[in-house]
Amino acid sequence: MEESADAQFGSTFEYYGYVILFLSLMLEMLAFPLPNELLMSYVGYLVFKGEMNWLAAMTAGIAGCISGITITYWIGRKLGAFFFFL
Repeated sequence: MEESADAQFGSTFEYYGYVILFLSLMLEMLAFPLPNELLMSYVGYLVFKGEMNWLAAMTAGIAGCISGITITYWIGRKLGAFFFFL
């Protein structure tokens, strides 16, 4: 019997939740249009239920944001303003 899409997402997020959180926030800081408000709400719900660790979720989120901002900085530094006005 096939699982519903919600059950599949829940089981995937159960195993890869911190990685998904890190990558999603990193990509958002790189200016990819991702709806991370929904993801952060879901992570907060999972932390409330005790299915995710609060400290690990905060660490993954902060590390994702810092990584994305740092990559964006280095892209701007190496390629310059000309790259952004193409």
